[in-house]
Formats: sequence, structure tokens, C-alpha cells
Amino acid sequence: MFGRKTVISTRFWSVFVASIFAIINSYILILTDSVVAGQFVGDDAVAAMTLVFPIFTLILFVAYLVADGLVMMASYAQGRSDRAEVDRLFSLGIILAVGCSLILFTALFFLREQILDSWEVSPNLRFFAGEYYSGLIFWILFQLVSVFNYTIFFSEGMERACLVASSVSFIINVILDIVLCQNFGVRGVGLATTLGTLTSVLIQIYYLTGGRSQLHFTWYWNLKKIWRGVVYSFYHSMDTLFISILPIIFSMYVINYFGDEKLIIVTVVINLLTLVITVFTGVIDCLQPMICQYHAENNLHSVIKTMRLGMAVTVALGLIIIFVGMIFADFLPLMFGVTDSNLAEEAAEAMRYLLPFIIFLGLVMILGHYYIYIGELNYGAVVKIFLLLILPLAGMFLSGLFALNILGKYSINIFWLGIGVSFLVTYLVNYFYLRRRNGLLMVDKKILDRQLSYDVNATSDEIMALTRQIDDELKRRGVTDKIRNKIVLCVEEFGMHAVERVERADKKIFQLEFSIFLEDKITVIIRDNGKTYDVVKTAQEKNFNFREFFIEGVTAQFAQRKYNFGGDENRMTLQF
Repeated sequence: MFGRKTVISTRFWSVFVASIFAIINSYILILTDSVVAGQFVGDDAVAAMTLVFPIFTLILFVAYLVADGLVMMASYAQGRSDRAEVDRLFSLGIILAVGCSLILFTALFFLREQILDSWEVSPNLRFFAGEYYSGLIFWILFQLVSVFNYTIFFSEGMERACLVASSVSFIINVILDIVLCQNFGVRGVGLATTLGTLTSVLIQIYYLTGGRSQLHFTWYWNLKKIWRGVVYSFYHSMDTLFISILPIIFSMYVINYFGDEKLIIVTVVINLLTLVITVFTGVIDCLQPMICQYHAENNLHSVIKTMRLGMAVTVALGLIIIFVGMIFADFLPLMFGVTDSNLAEEAAEAMRYLLPFIIFLGLVMILGHYYIYIGELNYGAVVKIFLLLILPLAGMFLSGLFALNILGKYSINIFWLGIGVSFLVTYLVNYFYLRRRNGLLMVDKKILDRQLSYDVNATSDEIMALTRQIDDELKRRGVTDKIRNKIVLCVEEFGMHAVERVERADKKIFQLEFSIFLEDKITVIIRDNGKTYDVVKTAQEKNFNFREFFIEGVTAQFAQRKYNFGGDENRMTLQF
């Protein structure tokens, strides 16, 4: 299903492993908060934490509002090989994250009582909500910086830093959850999350210093770029905002129709839905830097290959979640301290109603982000609004009407079925609407027809076979002998140079991708996922072999000859 090993697939899987590990860690930490509170305090504490979650999900929305747009712009800059702009955007993001953290912390610190008083719940629930709020509020001071660093690290190919930071943070958080909850109750659970996030930030700072990163901080401020970044971020992070709104509406709906004793069912199902969305967000984190960079190059074949891989992974993950979720649905409510057998059974039934539709949730999520990455901001926003707000609410209300009018009664779980169906409806509407345009990925087929893309391993046989294939294809397309010979020569020389690097240093065969754009000025982009190596710079420094000397001489008179390393790959751009 996932095809052969290529530059794109290697990079995707490298980011995917680190991203999913970090994302799952984050989810398990949220789950651990609820489980520890449920076991040591009681299910009232878990239900109260559900009331607080949306407030701090809104903080995450602000964090992504700072991070996503600026990192998207940094990815576009990487696609243009503009490292100075990447550093400026990184610096701008750090300054903005720190400033926003201080403002949000101050606001929520002084508005604590007004927020707690706004919930019409029992005194017991209000007490636990206040305790959790007090322990978690200091988390704001570190979370925005952590999210920004995490996001730009993936764009820079620094997956190891994310893996280490999330692992250490996870271990510290889990240990402190148990220790602090036993001593301080629900407040200790919030403090544990705060200290775990602080640890993550300290590890990120370690990786940013001492020459361990290409990123460099400099004092920089540009309101125009901030505004542009916020606009991009708003479109990109809308789903985070909607995910914070939906639990509030679900909770109000359940309290109004069924009473607050049923709120624990919302807690259990929302935790499941959060896990699902978290996993699919891990796929999106892999796609973002790759799609943005390839889009900046107008490299449509690479965009398509990346999205096809992302969609295949989404379907596979969805099937795994459905299978595991169906098996363990009866166990999850018990983890939250649900002791009432009827409530536990209803929660398990609710999850089984929702699970079959989560594949469509994942597919539409990554498509909505993809449309934003390729510049279709408004369309991507519309897709997200329908997926995570309008249609789920419509499904909730319509399922209630159906249950009352047709079945004669309204079970709390029927509306979860309506929400699941809304994910399927969103996918189908989007699919059939775009079929009449340029297809699901909105690719301009005229531009695509003028582009060629080839993936090979760094072996002599594959390189020589590729040169013959490209030569035949260029002849068929009527490319002049002079240009055709130059392109074939570059493919052969850069390809054989990669083979020599394998034999000389890498030892392990790596992959290359040759992209050829047959525009007025013909462009060739050569990518490989071997160790960092700038052929031209090596030749110019007079520390070269004969092939490097020959490549430098052949390409010296080209209109463009630019090397860039980033995102776990070498990239050479040649323009004739």
C-alpha cells in the first residue's frame, strides 16, 4: 500500500515515527491525568477536569496560532532555499510565544473566579475544577514556546530532538502525576503537567544551542509578517478551536437533557475522540513541511506522492484504531474510575457508535490542511468548519429528532452515531464537489503534464537505466538536443556521484529524486537523503575528486545552481 522506498517516503516515515511518538505521549499524558484523578480522587474529579479542558485547549489554539503560520512561512522559505528568512521567522516566533504566554497567564490568573462561577454545576464539581485550574495555570508559561519549537523542529528535520524532549517529559509527567496527586489531589495533576512541559522546553533549548541546530536566534520584529503568520495560523489551527468548542456544547447538551451525572460519558468519548484527532494530527505534522516546501517549488509530482502516502497512512491508522477501540471499549470507562455499571456500558456503546466513522474524520482533516498549504485558504477553512462544527452539531440534533420521532425515546448514545455519520457526509460532499474541478488534490493537470519526476536508489544500474529513460522521454517531448544532453548529463553525473558517496562514506544505499520542470526556463531539482554533501562547494574549496571537478565545471554557466540542506535531505536546484 505504501510503495517503494523513496526520498519522500524516507523523510515521511522519519518524521512520522517521532511525531506519532510525541503526539501519543501527549495524549497519554492527558489520559493519565484523568486516570490518576479517577483512581485516587474519584469520577467527580474526572468530570470536573472535563469542564476545564476546553479552556486550556483554547490555549493550545493560541499556541498553534503563533506557531503554525510562521512555520508554514519558514517551510516556504526552505523551498526557496532562503535560510536567512528561516532564522528571522524562528526568532519572531520565539519572541511572540513568550509575549503571548505572559499575557494569557496574567488574564487567566485574575479571571479564575469569574470562569469557575460561569459553570452551573454542583459545589463538589466546582471545587475539583478550581483545584485542577490552579495547578494547570502555570503550564501556560511554557506551552506556547514548547509548541513553537516542536513545530519548527519537524520542519527542520530535527525529529530526534522532539523524540527526546517528548520522552523525558512523558516519564517525568507520569511519575509526578502519581506522586503529586496523592499529596495535593487534582491540583497536583495540573502541577505535574506544568513541570513536564517545562522539562520539554529545557531539552529543546539544549538542542538549539551549541551548534546542534541550523536555527539561529536574533532580535527581530516585523508586524506585517506576524499578521501574515497569524492569518495562516488561524486557517491552519481552526480545528483546534472547534475541538475546544465541541466538548463545551456536548457537555451543555448532556447536562440539559440527561443531568450532570451523565457527564462522565462525554468525558470518556471526548478522550477517545481526542486520541483519534491527536493521531491524525501526527500525520498532518509530517505533511506540513513537505507539502509547503514542494508547493513553494511548484513541484506537483512530489506534492501528489506525499499526499497519497499521507492518505494511505491515515486509512491504515484508522483501521487499527477501530479494531483496537472495538475490543477495548468496555475497559476504557473503568480507567476513568466509572464504577456504575450502567454508565460504563453506555460509555462503551457510545464509543462503538462513533468508531466506524473515524477514517473519514482523518481523511477530511488532512485534506482540509492540505488545501490551506497549497494556498486554498478559504476552501480549507470551509471544509474544517463543516467537519468539526456545523455537521457534527447537525448530526447531534438530527439524531435526537430521529430518536424521539421514530424510536419514541432518546438515548444519550444516539447523538454520537449522528456525529459519526457527519464525518462520512463531509468526506462525500467534498469528494463529489471536487470531482468536477481538478480532483481531490486540486492539481493543475496542464502544469503536471509539463513536469517529470523519478525515484531511484543510489546504485549504478538504476542510475544508468534512468538516464536512458529520461533521454527517451525528453526526445518524445521534443526537447532540443542541446538541452536534452545537458539534462541527461546532469542526471548521470549527480547520480553516479551519489553512488560513489555510498561506496566511499555512507555505506548504506540511499535514495534520489529527480524532478524536471519543462517550462520556459527548464529546471532540474535533485534530492537525496544521504549525509549532508554540497558537491559544488566541495569542488570550489579544491577538496574534490575528478567527478566533482567535472560537475562544477559543467554547471558553472547555468542560470541557477543552488544547494540547500534541510528536512533530512540534500537538494540541488539547476536551471538552464
